[in-house]
Amino acid sequence: MRRGRRLLQSSSKTLRQASHLDIPLQTEVVDSRVPNAFALPGGKIYLLNGLLQKAESADELAGVIAHEMGHVSHRDHMRMMIQRGGVSFLIGLLWGDITGSSAVVFVTRTLFEVSYSREAEQNADAFAIDAMHVLGRSPAPMGELLFRITGAQEGRTIGILASHPLTEDRRALMRREDRAPSGLELVSSDEWQALKTICQPTKAR
Repeated sequence: MRRGRRLLQSSSKTLRQASHLDIPLQTEVVDSRVPNAFALPGGKIYLLNGLLQKAESADELAGVIAHEMGHVSHRDHMRMMIQRGGVSFLIGLLWGDITGSSAVVFVTRTLFEVSYSREAEQNADAFAIDAMHVLGRSPAPMGELLFRITGAQEGRTIGILASHPLTEDRRALMRREDRAPSGLELVSSDEWQALKTICQPTKAR
């Protein structure tokens, strides 16, 4: 569990350096079955355990983290939350009064009420693609993870999906940006298994 958290922080640091993002980041996994991820002001990135369990490789997860770093870089979530009247919540975040489950409750509600623009999502995808290329890794696995979670979306225009790029289009883009690996793996196969168990309780000795 602790090892998994250290590996997550190390991988996030590598991605931040590759993307030249000059913002301190804090990446955490929240124990929720929902397969999602989001970023908050102050460089906080939350992965929900449901997404971590859906991921089949470190590159799949790295692409998602890099995508959320793109939102941090562009301050998309700050704009969205201010639009939703979440100023008091943002003040709490900046002062460290709101973390973890409270953040999940607020953001989950907000995500279902307000969707980000196609442009914001496309810019975050471009950010992730560039970061993966810098590391000598392919962005294609991220597209496969997204498609595994949502399935085909063509013809589905309800709610948050209405203003998002279709997952099949995002997967096609990332397949076009596929590159043969030329850089080191972010984590080994053994480390990947440790990372997947972040939310499992530590066994008593």
